Amino acid sequence: MASAQAPPNRPVWMIVLALAMALFASATLVVGLLTMRDPKEVARLTLQDVAMTPSQEEVARKIAKIDDAIIDRHRMAIGVNAGFSIVFGLWTLYATAAVLARDRNGRMLALVTAVVGTAHQLAVLPLVIGVASEAAAATGPLLAELPGGPGGAGSSMADMARHMVSRHVLSTAVGIGWWLLVFLYFGGRRGRELYGLPPR
Repeated sequence: MASAQAPPNRPVWMIVLALAMALFASATLVVGLLTMRDPKEVARLTLQDVAMTPSQEEVARKIAKIDDAIIDRHRMAIGVNAGFSIVFGLWTLYATAAVLARDRNGRMLALVTAVVGTAHQLAVLPLVIGVASEAAAATGPLLAELPGGPGGAGSSMADMARHMVSRHVLSTAVGIGWWLLVFLYFGGRRGRELYGLPPR
């Protein structure tokens, strides 16, 4: 069985994928660190720019307490996911460095990263959908107390609850599509040729 060789050059597709991997790794690492420090912080970032009246703020505080209780019930799973995100972010940075340094193991590291990244996207989806669905169901009666007119806080928060699950599903689909692209490039003809491996 032929072994991989150090790439003689860095084609454009390799550089583009490596830089995108670095950006993805950095974002994954930051989200993991923020979630590890406070699981509620990332979940609340989307509410910072919503303008509310005093009565609406009172309802929002009640919703926040419900969300806090839901997050507390899933704290262990969220913590495990955050820890994995940190490790996976660091691993992806390492794989990216190997690819850019034209290390002969760069192709294999990229393939492993793509497989693990896809598995992680699929594994975390039930947790995210479960928490989002639970939060949307629990806060539904309170959301009804907020005005639902266009541009109002009630409209913004109701829309956020309504589209929460679909956004996460779409995000997961995009993530899987991205890792599939990495796998196809490094595992396909271009990757094999670049690393001196015979075609399949």
